[in-house]
Amino acid sequence: MADDPMLVLLRLRRMGVDEATRGLAACLRAETEAAAAVRAIDDAIARETEAASDPEAGDHAVEAFAVWYRRARQERDAMVAVLHAAETATAEARTVMAASRTGVRVAEELIDRRDTMREAAA
Repeated sequence: MADDPMLVLLRLRRMGVDEATRGLAACLRAETEAAAAVRAIDDAIARETEAASDPEAGDHAVEAFAVWYRRARQERDAMVAVLHAAETATAEARTVMAASRTGVRVAEELIDRRDTMREAAA
C-alpha cells in the first residue's frame, strides 16, 4: 500500500521544523557571538580609558589612546552593525520556526479530522 499522503505531508512538515530549528540555532549563535564581541570592545575601551586617565600616564599614553580609540570605535560600530543584522536574522528565523510549527499543527489537525470522519462513516 502506498504511503498515506497526509502522513507524508506531516513528515515533510516536521522536517521543515527540524530545518527551521537548525536555522534558528545558527542565528542565535551568530547573535551571541556578535554581542560578546561588542561587550569585549566595550570592556577594552573602558580599560584603556582608565589607563589613559591615570595621572601618571604621560602625554604619549594619552595620544596613543586617542589613536587607538578612533580605531576601537570604528571596530565597535562595525560590530554593532553585525549584531543588528544578526538580531534581524534571528527574528526572521523565529518567524520561520513559528510558521513551520503551524504547518505541523495544521497537518496533524487535518489527519485527526480525516480519521474522525472515517470513523463516523464506518
